[in-house]
Amino acid sequence: MNKKPFVSIIIPVKNEVRLLKACLESISKLDYPKSSFEVIVADGMSTDNSADIARYYGAKVVLNERETVSPGRNIAFRHANGEIVAFTDADCRVDKNWISNSLKYFEDRKIGCVGGPNITPSDEGSFGKAVGFVFNQKIFSAGSVHARELKEIKEVKSIPGCNAIYRRDALEKVMPIDEALLTCDDTELNQRLIDNGYKLLYTPDVFVWHYRRPNPKRLFKQMYRYAIGRLQVGKMDRRMINFIHILIGVTLPLSLIVFILSPIVFTLLFLLYILFIMLYSGLAVIKTRSLKVFLLVPVVISIIIFAWSSGFMKELIFPLKNTTGK
Repeated sequence: MNKKPFVSIIIPVKNEVRLLKACLESISKLDYPKSSFEVIVADGMSTDNSADIARYYGAKVVLNERETVSPGRNIAFRHANGEIVAFTDADCRVDKNWISNSLKYFEDRKIGCVGGPNITPSDEGSFGKAVGFVFNQKIFSAGSVHARELKEIKEVKSIPGCNAIYRRDALEKVMPIDEALLTCDDTELNQRLIDNGYKLLYTPDVFVWHYRRPNPKRLFKQMYRYAIGRLQVGKMDRRMINFIHILIGVTLPLSLIVFILSPIVFTLLFLLYILFIMLYSGLAVIKTRSLKVFLLVPVVISIIIFAWSSGFMKELIFPLKNTTGK
């Protein structure tokens, strides 16, 4: 692209005033002409002053009465003027070259979306660093590039909505996002882009810093919701769910069955699980040089598995009917 295209940056928000301020501050420092981009914050009925902070930083604020991410992005997209449309989240800080680095990839008309790493910030707490370490391991990614820090440019099946920059004319063919989905709406959107002949490109130089869930309760809620959303999209299209999603999803009932049928086998499997998580704890302390992260990795892995299986089984037995306010 020889000229600077106008860019719309869309951020869905609900009660994220502290993180939103840091996000908007990073956007204000973009190495991109201020006259060539706009920021649209879709406020999900926040009870804090998120909307006021957004306006202070010059963002356009639109009301999202359904409160969840997908309707927020839909509403904001209807107000967007950009030739390029970028999605991020309030808990992210963007690199100053986030937009400018992405544009060269759109010279290929088949590229519908560009995104890259969402990196754990250096000032993240120990629990968040443990979450970031686990998310960055291939075995826990279930084939996704979400939260992976890869070094190569590659075509992928999906780009996470916290760091996704789209060609507007591609989005216009697939919007609106499916608001019946609790999560994984970005996965479904990106699959429709692929079905329309577009490519999704993971690029290491288009990155954001992404704060993780800061405590066990919030991580459990995140993974519980992710599991519900993944099964929702999996029921819509089998291409969007894989063996790992299903295996972890049925872990709790399978464990109970094995325990009832053979306590000895259950004990052996449990010991293998302990060995497995200790192996990753050891790797974590080598990578992060933090004893706290070493101690927290087993907790994080266990929460992820337990929460995912809980959400998966809930959606399998009692499918979610309404996502408003969820």
